[in-house]
Order: sequence, then structure tokens, then C-alpha cells
Amino acid sequence: MDDVLKMESDWPEIRLPLPLSPEIVHVIRLELGGRLITETEMKDVLSNEELGRAARFRFEEPRQRFAACRMTLRRLLASCCGCPPKAVPLRYGDHGKPELSFSDFESTVPRMEFSVSHSGDLGLIGLTVGSAVGVDVEECNPAVKTLRLAQRFFAPSEAAELANLPVEKQLAGFYRGWTCKEAYLKATGRGMSLSLSSFCVAIDPAQSASLLSVVDQPTEPERWMIQSLELASGYAAAVMVACPDCRIERWKWLSD
Repeated sequence: MDDVLKMESDWPEIRLPLPLSPEIVHVIRLELGGRLITETEMKDVLSNEELGRAARFRFEEPRQRFAACRMTLRRLLASCCGCPPKAVPLRYGDHGKPELSFSDFESTVPRMEFSVSHSGDLGLIGLTVGSAVGVDVEECNPAVKTLRLAQRFFAPSEAAELANLPVEKQLAGFYRGWTCKEAYLKATGRGMSLSLSSFCVAIDPAQSASLLSVVDQPTEPERWMIQSLELASGYAAAVMVACPDCRIERWKWLSD
């Protein structure tokens, strides 16, 4: 399987409902820079908890992006569950990871696992059945002090690998590492309670993305499949799923 998926123009328009299978992880690309979402639209789709979170944003742009991602997630899950988007029983784990309360569904509804991320004008949703999944997307900032941040947050071997890359590849290497590590944190559901330096991923963007090692868990890398995703120029993204042999299906969500 190619490590880097095809560019934006090759992500086909999504067709709902998606075929759900433990052997497939669906990755959905979202455009977040479109029209403003009204308060009425938010109230029609989002839960009271999500409306509260949206209201706490100080600025309108991040508020709109949060709302757009959560509304799309609800519509996607609703198409799979056969219920209205607002009725999708989303709850949040101890570290903030969204999940479904399956006690509210009949046994015919597949046990879906999903993850959501957004940065800049792009969002990303990962969806599969029966396996933990995590996605991350980051808008690449050329002003980021990549080596300093890597020394602070990455494992020593990762920081050294980044420093040994040609200067012109270090920004891409940093974001390759960062998105892969964030995808793993989201997939495990532990968020930042798990130190970024406690596991290692491949940094060189010219090489295949991979989970190399996890402290005190020598067999952990064997459980996971990881892919870097090429969404658009100036962005880095990754998906991680606890199903080494699964297939990635990529989709583009059309804005309303």
C-alpha cells in the first residue's frame, strides 16, 4: 500500500451511507472555509453540550470550524445509525475522545469507532468498525521552531532523526512526526495523558509512516496500521488504526 494517499482532486465525493466493515477505515476530508453556519443550524444538529463548547470559543472562526466538524460527524454517524443527526448519542471519554453510547442502539447497529481533527480550513474524520482509530491534520507553519519543539516533546531518537534531515525537509519531517504521534494519542483515547516521548514514529517524510516502538510495550507496533495522508499543499495528516491489514477508503465531504 502506498504510504502517501493521493492529492485533493483524487478524493471522490462521499456516498452515504458508507459501507461499514472491520476491514475498511473510511477517511473523510472536510472543507471548513465555506459559508457561515447559523445559530439555528447549530441548534438543529448539535447537542446542548456541544453548543456549550462552541459558545466558549472567543473568536468566530474557530467556533465555526468546531461546529462544522461536529455537525458533519453527526450527519455521517446518523446516516449509518438510521437516526436524525441530533439524536446520535455522542459522549466523551475521560480524555475528551468522542464515542457512541451503544446502549442506546439496537444490536443491529455496528460498533463504530471514529476520530475527528481540524486545522486551518481542513477537517478530517476517520471511521471504522471494531478497531480503535485516530486521525490528525495540521496546517504547516513555516515559522515553527521545529528542532526546539522536537527536543522538548519528541523522543531523543526522533529529535536526532529530524536534526539529521536536510534543512529544507525538516518542516515536513516535524509535521510527519507530529501528526503520526497525535493520531496514535487519539486512537488510544489517552490524549496528552500519554507523553509524546514515550513512543517513536518514523520522521523522514521520504520513508513510509510507521510506529516504531512504545515504551514497555514491545509488541504494540504490530497492532497498528499507520498512513500519512496528503490532503492539500501546506497541510500534513495521518490516520492510525488498530487493524494492521485494513484498507483505507478516502472521501471528500461536500459543503452544504
